[in-house]
Amino acid sequence: MPGGRLFHYTDDEGYQAISSQRVWVFEASQPSGDHPFGAYFTTLGPGTRNLAKRLRIAKRKLEFVFCFTDQSDLRPLRGARGEFIFHSRADYAVTKDRQVCHGPRDAVAERLR
Repeated sequence: MPGGRLFHYTDDEGYQAISSQRVWVFEASQPSGDHPFGAYFTTLGPGTRNLAKRLRIAKRKLEFVFCFTDQSDLRPLRGARGEFIFHSRADYAVTKDRQVCHGPRDAVAERLR
């Protein structure tokens, strides 16, 4: 979905590290469970109901969000959740021209309405 929006959710520590950079760099890591090493993103926006449950992440990891435009270079997660969860096998950089907005999840949800 080129040009569509993608989101990356994180906690305060992750937000501070990523937002301090002109080019956002999302570091790849090994998630818990049987998922590939990578940096993870979703098409589910900050206003999505039951977001933590759908993404299967802790609510504290939803405190902040980054929104950027898709360029169809990410891999879908295996299985049904691959419809809305994507990943990069390496650190993933988002240049200024693709950055839409970032901040506390509720503030970003309001901005995107």
